[in-house]
Amino acid sequence: TQAVTVSKQAFSQARHKLSDQTFCCLNERLMDEFYTENTYTTWQGYRLIGIDGSTVQLPESDAIRREFGCSTNQCGPGMPLGRVSVAYDLENGLGIDARLAPYRRGERDLALDHLTAITAYDQRSRGRRGHTGDLVLFDMGYPALDFIALFVLAGKDVVIRTPDSRIKEVHEAIHAASDDQIIQIPLRTARRRMSPKLLAQYPDLDPAWTLSLRVLTIALDDGCTEYLLTTLLDQEVFPTSIFHGLYGKRWGSETHYDVVKNILEIENFTGKSVLAVRQDFYATVLTSNIQGLIQWELQEELEAENQSTSRKYQYRLNK
Repeated sequence: TQAVTVSKQAFSQARHKLSDQTFCCLNERLMDEFYTENTYTTWQGYRLIGIDGSTVQLPESDAIRREFGCSTNQCGPGMPLGRVSVAYDLENGLGIDARLAPYRRGERDLALDHLTAITAYDQRSRGRRGHTGDLVLFDMGYPALDFIALFVLAGKDVVIRTPDSRIKEVHEAIHAASDDQIIQIPLRTARRRMSPKLLAQYPDLDPAWTLSLRVLTIALDDGCTEYLLTTLLDQEVFPTSIFHGLYGKRWGSETHYDVVKNILEIENFTGKSVLAVRQDFYATVLTSNIQGLIQWELQEELEAENQSTSRKYQYRLNK
């Protein structure tokens, strides 16, 4: 049989007919099937999601600079950059939702895009998902009252590491005697106006509504102290001790970026058009999740084999 050859020009023309949203839809379908057809790992019944942002270096072209923007320094405009954010299942190693956006967009804005995608999944999988709720982990770049309130109003719980001086009421709680206390924070005071973003989404929200947060002071093994905000208010169901090591699970988001950048080479784009960049990005996200699902299945087999076989060393997957 004669081999079929395709010229670079024909391949390039064919790519222009393929939407980057094709890969987004395939990834959405893949995630829906996984979370409704499998028994997977949760934390206290919660799907544990880490949301974190990063940047990717983009190919040099005028169209890409206009679409995504670029870094700047004392010498003027630098390289084209895209802002990336991923909502990552920390226990099962899957990218639930990923976003490539202009560099000027903030990480909190992209996190709210993830919130929209996650709540849309709730509607699609009503009565079929294998977790009771979502617990979302954030680092110190995310604490803001309106931001937390939007997650709470959407029915999502959060754990956020915080500096001790960003929110007045949190600062006071950290410096109080207790290492574990629940505080009520009004979203509107004489000096604090209600967030326009919050009012735009919830125009009927009672101006007197207060945000209930738990403030935890955790002593780490290395002698440092971390401060956590959480909406898990039940101190009997979720004692302070259960949070030791929980925030550390967020490191899975960092290792995920390491994999997609250095192993899957997400910055090794195959075209210089905006469409080509988006196609490559979302195709790599899909590839990462296919890889993750294969690893998820093989890990179960490997753990069973490690337990049933007398070995000097425990076998691990070569990812």
